[in-house]
Amino acid sequence: MSTSLQNCVIIFDLDGTLVDSAPDLTAALNHVLQAEGLGPIPLAEMRPMVGHGAAALLKAAYQYYGMPSPEGEKHEHHLSLFKAYYQDHLTDHSTPFEGAVPCLEKLKSAGASLAVCTNKVEKFSLPLLQDLGLDHWFSEVICRDSLEEYKPSGLPLLTILDRVGCTNGVMVGDTTTDLYAARAANTMPFAFATFGYGHLENETLGPVEQPFDDYEALPGVIDGLITA
Repeated sequence: MSTSLQNCVIIFDLDGTLVDSAPDLTAALNHVLQAEGLGPIPLAEMRPMVGHGAAALLKAAYQYYGMPSPEGEKHEHHLSLFKAYYQDHLTDHSTPFEGAVPCLEKLKSAGASLAVCTNKVEKFSLPLLQDLGLDHWFSEVICRDSLEEYKPSGLPLLTILDRVGCTNGVMVGDTTTDLYAARAANTMPFAFATFGYGHLENETLGPVEQPFDDYEALPGVIDGLITA
């Protein structure tokens, strides 16, 4: 990299950005559907539905079948089934996205601090990072239930800046939730992972918001964002 990243923290979203967790999330979803006598939904169909939590994923699955999503006790039962299965199968098939680990090494070598900010709860996020051997890269991990607010609030990103002692940060994510969080955190620069699960809908990226297509390209994108 042409620019030192001293005093800069690179903050990664987890699902769909750092880790391809869709296979195990889909397996947990299909476990619930099987219990209801419904057939499995293919991974390719589920991948775009991942990234907004278990409740949203279950709702999307019922929409896929043209059925109303259960409510009340049945909905809570489905959530319990999903979470219990997922907790036991966090990393059966989940892996870091290609090139992610070499990219982390390159950013670290350039002086950056590294952190994770996810809307996944701690009981799933922390073991997932540990099981995949990623936890040692990050000096801070903030999850949905770590603070009183979560993305798209800017509070988690600002809290990371404070805790790691950096004045500059870049948010790396794959959804508008990540984009809005970066904007709420005093317009923190944002790198959009085009290979992730989300999409930007009708949003237009601003001058400190840039897409990247793979992890080989990310250091150069970050270089441009912090010198913009």
